[in-house]
Amino acid sequence: MSEPIKVSVKPEGINIEYKKSTNSLPKDFWKTYSAFANTSGGLVVLGISEKSNNFYLEGISEDDITKILKELHTSLNNKEKVNYNMIDDSHITIYTLHDRKVIEININEAPLSKKPICLNGDYRQTFIRSNDSDRKATDDELRSMIRNSKDDLDSEVLDGFHLDDLNGASIEDYRKVLIGNNENSPYIGMDIEQLLVELGAMKKDRQDGGKYKITLGGLLFFGKYNSITDAFPHFHLDYFNRSGANDRWIDRVATGDPKYPEMNIFSFFQIVLEKLKLTVHEEFQLSSNSNRILVSEDVEISLRESLANALIHADYFVNDPIKIEGYNGYYEFYNPGEMKISVEEFVKGGNSKPRNNTIATLFRRVGFCERAGSGGPKIFQVAKKNKQQYPDILSENNTTMIKIWKVDIVDAHPELSDNEKNILKYITKQSTALTSKEIQTNLGITRHHATTAITSLIQKELLEQIGQARSTRYQLKETTPEYITSIQHSLRNIQKNYIDKGY
Repeated sequence: MSEPIKVSVKPEGINIEYKKSTNSLPKDFWKTYSAFANTSGGLVVLGISEKSNNFYLEGISEDDITKILKELHTSLNNKEKVNYNMIDDSHITIYTLHDRKVIEININEAPLSKKPICLNGDYRQTFIRSNDSDRKATDDELRSMIRNSKDDLDSEVLDGFHLDDLNGASIEDYRKVLIGNNENSPYIGMDIEQLLVELGAMKKDRQDGGKYKITLGGLLFFGKYNSITDAFPHFHLDYFNRSGANDRWIDRVATGDPKYPEMNIFSFFQIVLEKLKLTVHEEFQLSSNSNRILVSEDVEISLRESLANALIHADYFVNDPIKIEGYNGYYEFYNPGEMKISVEEFVKGGNSKPRNNTIATLFRRVGFCERAGSGGPKIFQVAKKNKQQYPDILSENNTTMIKIWKVDIVDAHPELSDNEKNILKYITKQSTALTSKEIQTNLGITRHHATTAITSLIQKELLEQIGQARSTRYQLKETTPEYITSIQHSLRNIQKNYIDKGY
């Protein structure tokens, strides 16, 4: 083999790894395979070595390529080597660089139901990608992956807990909402235990003589605070209103606070939702314009869905709080635990995989969240309808964050130039796409300034071009699952062109 050639490539990082691999599959490939599959996916490039932060093109011969790929596929289909195969021929590409061949292997993130991806049939050989290296998963990370692989976390029954561990006032408040205006409701006067069984908050333990016991979800939803923390030591729910000067908090609701001694999921939801509604009304109460009142009602729907989403999808076993924060321009809803569906599926709707089915059912029974699989689309529909900045969604590293903007698209981007702001503001008010000439005429700006601003807005993914030549029009960039994914996951832009131009 000829001498290695020094090349300029993207540095190794969270989603890319180079390995020498001259005549066999490197032994440490499998650690990287496990790490990428358990984290956010990545690209392994065989045939490039690294030394002292410099990268060298080694290349792989045709015979060795055949040998390496055979070894790869044989091991992938050996359950004693790796417990789940994430690679087929479509994930493998062979490139020629300087007359030398390299192999690209694209490793997607594994479905939550298949994690942890471990080696040699040993969960202790489970790896996580951290910066540009592979490390063994901690015990907490491993337990989290095993929990996430289950379809339902909160329907299991609890031993040693009884009705006196539940907050009777919360149950009666829930019963009132459940009954509503139905004077013939079967829930009027129903025995508490029967009601809880009907709701799924208590279930029969068939391993213990068929006794009815409180479920994990029932305790979280209706329990007394001290009883909840007996089962979930890290249970913590927090709300901050940070709309004061310099984003200082001016109001707070937290479990464990003396003001809220017996707070559970249901009481937290009720209190915080009302406080969130008040922050919306404060923004619109001075206006008599009915359109602005409708905007506030729409925003309330987004806030209700986002609040319920955080509580339904949270992993209550980890040492991390659920945190809701309201700022001057936006709200953030944070919960431990990634969504069990992709960002694309959340936005598109129609598919729902709640981490806590009992909690989800309890919310839906009283209309506090949309039907399964429709909450995500509702949040985006509200933003689109009211010309607001689209919500930001981040679901990775065992956390989920949804940001709901109070402001329109223009106010959410203070970095824009005056021309960009004026064009964007004008286009948001139109029902059809506009030509550059229409924009110039109505805003009184030159062709040069209009073209410069429009080009910049397209590059920033705020506008999109429709048509070509004389039929060219411009409109707001539509939010799509593909667009949202592209701004959330940098890997999608790495898989091609990892070699810099001019190497």
